[in-house]
Amino acid sequence: MVATGSSGGGLRDFGVFYDEPVYTVYVDMSQPGDPAPSWTLEYAVLRKPPAPVIDPSQPISVKMTPQTQNRLVAPFAAAKEAPQLPADAIAKYEGQMIVVFALISTEGKLEKMHVMQSPNVELSRLVLDALAKWVFQPALLNGQPAAVKVLLGIPLAPPQ
Repeated sequence: MVATGSSGGGLRDFGVFYDEPVYTVYVDMSQPGDPAPSWTLEYAVLRKPPAPVIDPSQPISVKMTPQTQNRLVAPFAAAKEAPQLPADAIAKYEGQMIVVFALISTEGKLEKMHVMQSPNVELSRLVLDALAKWVFQPALLNGQPAAVKVLLGIPLAPPQ
């Protein structure tokens, strides 16, 4: 799914995406014998820093090349660990969601994680501890690794 920052995707607007394409994929969290619900992962390419200021007194060299198509491949969770959440807390907060903001680096590491929404501080800690062990195949932009900002939506649901 592709949306813009203000139109949303799989999660509500937390103000981290702006007027940029925002993509949504779902992370399969099921394991043998445990059909856990999928997590929502919204992502957008990190904006590049502004171009340097050009000195008008200096000559400028311009190389004309065909415009490359911005082909973006989603980051993929290559190694993931589900948080071990207490059953009583899941029952108490069933139907709610923990939402985490992070950056996925060009090396596939989750960085600058921050909980945006959670019904419980202890659940937040357990989720962040588990996410710290995740490794991603990074997003690819035109075939090159690209850093992306992400929102992860973790539904609180009992084992089925």
